[in-house]
Amino acid sequence: MEALVLYSLKAAGVTTVFYLLWRILLRKETLHRLNRVILVLTPVNLWTIIGVIYLAGVALALLRIGWSTIRLSMLLNEGEKHILEDGSTLVITEKSLPPFSWMGHIVMSRKDYESGNQEIILHEQAHIHLLHSMDIMRTDLLAAFQWYNPFIWALGADLRGIHEYEADEYVIKEGTNPTEYQLFLINRAALVNGLSPVSSLQSGTIKGRIEMMLKNRTDWKAGLKALYIIPVIVLTLIACSKTVTEYEDPAPVAKEAELIPFQLVDEADPVPYQLVARKPAFNGGDANEFSKWVNMRLNYPQEAKDLNIQGRVVLQFTVAKTGNVKDVKVLRGVDPLLDKEALRIVSASPKWAPGFQNEKRVDVTYTFPVIFQLR
Repeated sequence: MEALVLYSLKAAGVTTVFYLLWRILLRKETLHRLNRVILVLTPVNLWTIIGVIYLAGVALALLRIGWSTIRLSMLLNEGEKHILEDGSTLVITEKSLPPFSWMGHIVMSRKDYESGNQEIILHEQAHIHLLHSMDIMRTDLLAAFQWYNPFIWALGADLRGIHEYEADEYVIKEGTNPTEYQLFLINRAALVNGLSPVSSLQSGTIKGRIEMMLKNRTDWKAGLKALYIIPVIVLTLIACSKTVTEYEDPAPVAKEAELIPFQLVDEADPVPYQLVARKPAFNGGDANEFSKWVNMRLNYPQEAKDLNIQGRVVLQFTVAKTGNVKDVKVLRGVDPLLDKEALRIVSASPKWAPGFQNEKRVDVTYTFPVIFQLR
C-alpha cells in the first residue's frame, strides 16, 4: 500500500508540473491542436489507488460517469434519428436541451432543429470529426482515478475549452460569417445539459471563445514553447528511475542450511566435524555477508546472456587457518562460462577471520551456491 500511495503522489506531482507549465506558456495561444495534444498527453499512465478513502472517491466518480452514460444512452434511444451526409447521426429530442455531440451523434431539441441554424450542426460535426468525445472520456476516467488532484479537473476544463476553440475555427472555415456566428453564440448562452461525456455548443465561456476568434493567428514559432515537455520528461525519468540488477541476489537464498555440510580439516585431527566452536567470519559477519560481497562483484558473462544460460553453480572452498580462501572447485556446474566466473569471484575473496575448534585455528570447508538468473 505504501508503494501505491507514493506512486500516486509522484504521478499527481508530475501531472501538476506539466499542467502549470502549459498554463504559463501556451494557454493563450491559438495553437488549438497543439494545446489539445499536450493536455491529452499530460495525464498519461497515472492510474492509482490510495486506500479506502481513495477507492471511495474513485467509486463515486465512476458512478457519476456511469450514470451520465446511461442517461445519454436513454436519450439517444428515445430520439428521432436522421443520418447526415457526413455519416453522423442527428438525434432530435422533444426535451429542452442545448445541442451537443457524443461520438457519432448530434443531439438537439426539436425547437433548435426547426430553427434552421446550420451553425449548430456544423459546430457539432466539428466535435465529431475531431474525435473530441474520446478526449473527454479519457480525461473523465483519469479524473475519476485522481479525483483528489484539483489540477486534473482544471486540465479537463481547459481541454474542453480547446475543443470549443477548434470547433469554432472549423465553423468559420466552412464559410460562416464570424460576426454573425459570435452573435449566435451570445444568444445561445443559456442552458447547461449536465451530461459529462459530451461536447456541447455552450461549453466554455462565450467571452473567451469570442476573444480567441478575434485574436491574430499565433506564429508557428510560439509552438516551440511546447518543448518544455522534454526537460520535464527527463527530470521525471531521473526522479523515478532505479537500478535493477540482471541476476538474482544470492544473499537471501544463501541460508545457513545451504552453507553446510562443512568440515574442518586439521593436520593433527583429520576427522570431519559438523560444527565448530567459532565459525569463520567475513567482514565482521557470517557467510551470508560473503554472499553479498560475491553478488556485488559478479559479472554475468555476455556470451551466457546472449545464449540465455542461467542456473546455480555449487562450489566448494576452504577458509584456511590463515584466513585465506583456497581449494576452490566446482561441485555442480551449469556451463563453463558461468562456472569460470563463479570460480573467479570466489577465488578473489579477501581474507576471512579463521574458524576455531578447541581454542585452535582450523581449516573450514564450505559448500557455496552462486546463482546466475537473467531478468
